[in-house]
Amino acid sequence: MCSLDSLSPDHCGLPAAEDRSAGAPVPLTAARAPDGRALTEAPQETHTWHDAYRSPAQRRRRRRAFPRKLRLLGIDRADRRSRVLDVCCGHGEALEELYALGFRHLVGLDITLDAALVADGRFEIHQADARDTGLPDTSFDWILNIHSMHHLGMAPDIERFINECWRLLKPGGRLSIIDFSDSPQIRLAFWWFRQSWCQWTSYLKTFGRMVSEEWCFLKDYLPQFPAVWRCLLGSRFRVESLRRGLFYFYLTLGKEADGT
Repeated sequence: MCSLDSLSPDHCGLPAAEDRSAGAPVPLTAARAPDGRALTEAPQETHTWHDAYRSPAQRRRRRRAFPRKLRLLGIDRADRRSRVLDVCCGHGEALEELYALGFRHLVGLDITLDAALVADGRFEIHQADARDTGLPDTSFDWILNIHSMHHLGMAPDIERFINECWRLLKPGGRLSIIDFSDSPQIRLAFWWFRQSWCQWTSYLKTFGRMVSEEWCFLKDYLPQFPAVWRCLLGSRFRVESLRRGLFYFYLTLGKEADGT
């Protein structure tokens, strides 16, 4: 999620830009910091990707997986009065699962927003760039970033994101991340699901469309993953837990209670 050629729509399994009206890039409505400074632009998901991502089958699959993922991050044991921010919240499956667990102070943030999630009165939703959110200092007990850090850009962008999370967290707060790390099995899986001959069901065709676009992000992100890992483990945060699965890592970082 194989060649590491230069980033372009046709190399990523997408139509060329002039031919993809249905997959036109999503507008960068939050491509500037709150103070007006231009942000380094990472590739943005197209409407084709969003259509595949929001399919009912994909949403059901993601929702079924979240209880286990939240347990691995340790947030299932957190005080239910905690104020939680889900960065890159997508269609809100993590927020829905947290609400089911009893959390009531739930905030979502993404650069493009799902209209149904914005209208959901259970959650506070913001449109902003994860690297420069404009949200108040020390306003959250826990921040989540699930399966989306590779969408934020390269190692310098990840470092800005980590520093922004430090600013947003209260002393004693936690940052939890699930994402891909570079490995042979990741590269093989993304090659496999991008092949037309393995897309023999409607579900696999939908999944294949998502994988094709995910590779646009990952093929440049994975080679510099060691620098990303240094950003994570070499930050001011302490490592509270780290688990590695076949495809993902599950990392929870903590901010010291005195804020240092």
